[in-house]
Amino acid sequence: MHGILIALLTFFTLSMVNAQETTVLLKGIITDRVTGKPVDVSYEITDSQGNKVADAKSNAKTGAYSSAVKPGADYSIFFYGFDILKSTKTISIPPASKYEEVPMDFTVDKLAKGMELFAAEGFDPGAAKTNQVGDKVMAETIAMLKGNRNLHVNVTLLPDMAPLRYEAVAPAKQDKKKKKGEESVYSPKAKILNPTERQVLNADLQKQRMDAIIASFPDAGAQLKRLHFIIDKANDTQQDMKRNTLIVNVGEVKSLFD
Repeated sequence: MHGILIALLTFFTLSMVNAQETTVLLKGIITDRVTGKPVDVSYEITDSQGNKVADAKSNAKTGAYSSAVKPGADYSIFFYGFDILKSTKTISIPPASKYEEVPMDFTVDKLAKGMELFAAEGFDPGAAKTNQVGDKVMAETIAMLKGNRNLHVNVTLLPDMAPLRYEAVAPAKQDKKKKKGEESVYSPKAKILNPTERQVLNADLQKQRMDAIIASFPDAGAQLKRLHFIIDKANDTQQDMKRNTLIVNVGEVKSLFD
């Protein structure tokens, strides 16, 4: 009996050790989300405690990648590159008692001229400086310029949206068919008359906004050479419907060898 217990204990101990030492191979193809073509991209894999477990690059011709990780755990994969929009994806690797290959493909956004990075109502009406949303947009834009040294961006400033005007609400109609004591279910709603109307362009205010954005750059000499302003006077129904006043698009994306 004593021997059986020792044998079982040894078995479970070895099983636990093997489970801890088992690795699986995470592998697949990384492609551009828009074109579907293979992408040459760097990536880092970190575990749930933030420890880096892999730092590699996909194949430039095929987009293939592979990295060994422990099974039964969650990981974050951070994709980056000079012409790649940085992104992070979270994955879960299922438990395994022996070596396995876990297929998992990913898509990333390759930076292309004209690509919209951010679009937001980045200014409060009449304000010269960005609001909290605009602050976040510019902070992420600055970080992107730092991480992608060959990236140029276009910052488009649109006029403020006009204050909304509403159609007068009609008085509630009496429902003659309702029983005594019941409340009328008729509930008229106000109609917005000018959902996409913008105010007349205020050139002085737009200049103040440009100056405020420039002042937000910590390294103006290096980064502002790759930032270009556009004062948009034309109507864009899509941006008007979203009430956006601050848009950031990709300008030029030069090769590392340009």
